[in-house]
Amino acid sequence: MSIQRGKVVVVERGERRVRAGQGLLKGLGVVWKHWAGSFKRPEKISDTSGTFTVEYPEEKRKLPEAYRNMPILLYDDANGQELCTSCFQCQRICPPQVIHMTQAKDPTTGKAVPAVAEFLIEYDACMSCGFCAEVCPFDAIKMDHEYELSTAEHPKLTVNKEGLNRPISYYQGIAPGMWDEVKESAYKKLQGNMKRRSGLIGVAPQMVERVRALQKTEDRRPETGASLQAAASSLQSAASSTAPAPTAPVAPPAPAAKAVTAEEKAAKLAAIRAANAAKATGDSSQPAVGSSQAAPVAPLAPADD
Repeated sequence: MSIQRGKVVVVERGERRVRAGQGLLKGLGVVWKHWAGSFKRPEKISDTSGTFTVEYPEEKRKLPEAYRNMPILLYDDANGQELCTSCFQCQRICPPQVIHMTQAKDPTTGKAVPAVAEFLIEYDACMSCGFCAEVCPFDAIKMDHEYELSTAEHPKLTVNKEGLNRPISYYQGIAPGMWDEVKESAYKKLQGNMKRRSGLIGVAPQMVERVRALQKTEDRRPETGASLQAAASSLQSAASSTAPAPTAPVAPPAPAAKAVTAEEKAAKLAAIRAANAAKATGDSSQPAVGSSQAAPVAPLAPADD
């Protein structure tokens, strides 16, 4: 391959080279154009200039469902029962070890129950890795979308169970698709754990008063039902006393009893005496009382005056 030396190649650029600071002025013109255009809102998608940011904090972008910031705990909206069973899986897997919990115990037996007595998370040291939400077998701990947590009071960043608890409807609102995937199994496991809980064990602190009010209503319900039933029966009896009685079918008159003569009475008396005498002598050949084979007995003679 041979290369010719000394040949000059001229490249036409199409425009004259800018000199004497004209390039700086041209760059400032581009900046000025975009700055002036930032005061306009784009009317269509083809516009390449205008406002491309939201007016935070008045406007906020919608976060994706998989966004994770800080862990929260879930409880059932209806009965206030927490999904957490204090299995300690999240505490073991936490890389910075910022999760702390204690298991609840039955006050009567002292045995551990599938419920958490206290749950603490140090938000100031949490790295938002989401390992706790991934390893939780009961779908009790999820990652929140709230990110405005700055505060001047440092102790507030250690959040207890009451501050961590959120209703299931809250998480369903920020991540409906992810909750629908685990909803059936989460409720099924919750029903199984509730059978081993007693009283207010496992109820979220913010739901305790509501659950107590519901329990009082349930306790009064049988008495109310009995009083309503008594009132209904009294009204029914009052209505039946004032209303005309229904006409019942008249039964046919019973046949008149046949008069018994003195001879028949004497015959029956004689038969009874004969049966008693037979029992006393052991004679089984005598006919039974009222038998058709009983011998006729002569009528008794009237007694002398």
